[in-house]
Amino acid sequence: MMTGKKIHLYWFSGSGNTLRVARTLTEELRLQGVEVQLRPIENFEPKFFDSNAVLGLAFPTHFFTLPIIVRDFVTKLPNVHGTPAFMLTTAGMVSGGVHGPLKRLLSRKGFHCVGTRQLMMPDSYFAFIHGRIAERMIVRAERNVRKFADRLLSGQTDWRRVPVLSDLIAAVGSWCFARRNLFKTRRYPVVYAKEKKCVKCNICRKFCPVDALTDSGGKPPQPTLQCTLCLRCVAVCPNNAMRLCFMGLPPYRALTSGKLTSVIRQTLRESDVFRETE
Repeated sequence: MMTGKKIHLYWFSGSGNTLRVARTLTEELRLQGVEVQLRPIENFEPKFFDSNAVLGLAFPTHFFTLPIIVRDFVTKLPNVHGTPAFMLTTAGMVSGGVHGPLKRLLSRKGFHCVGTRQLMMPDSYFAFIHGRIAERMIVRAERNVRKFADRLLSGQTDWRRVPVLSDLIAAVGSWCFARRNLFKTRRYPVVYAKEKKCVKCNICRKFCPVDALTDSGGKPPQPTLQCTLCLRCVAVCPNNAMRLCFMGLPPYRALTSGKLTSVIRQTLRESDVFRETE
């Protein structure tokens, strides 16, 4: 039971899928009288972590496993004694390599893992789904998030893991991502900017969560080896200039580029306000 407890929901999102459902979960929990703070993972500082608050994590699946930025966030968390934690993940296909590894990491830190929910949403890598079909998937996911909020507050959630299998999927996903960086001059897949469409506005650089895009200097920004393929740059680009190398269709985003940048700015500002009061 989480009634009467405050929740700090840390989120990370590339295309906006996770951000939309994280905001829906926050709204639903607040409607039920729970104090919820929505905090971005990308500007996390351990000294502001509150072990008296329930830890919520919301993020997309990358290569069937944990995004690098989320793994780094968890490693920075301090050790606690039984602080409840729950997870909300979004995926275009499956996330079998997330539940087990994350539960193990959190348990080692002393967290009590109380519940998870995976949501199927439009895939942002291949971007096959757009328009009404994509919106229907998002609406369905938001409906499932509200149900998850009810179950979370009533203590009806659990956090299961499949031994060996989840770790194997996570290992394969991590290996696939690491393999793209074996050869510094020939990485694949990679994000790039279409020179004819790029207006050098540098919005992609400003919103990159890991500062992985080079200073344009009058040329389109290029990703460095720090790039984690979260596709945030693709989603926030107002001219659809940023693309994943094999992306033939228009980029997918759960919010318009302008709305997405506005919401990210808002949550970053709110996070700064929370820090000032702590």
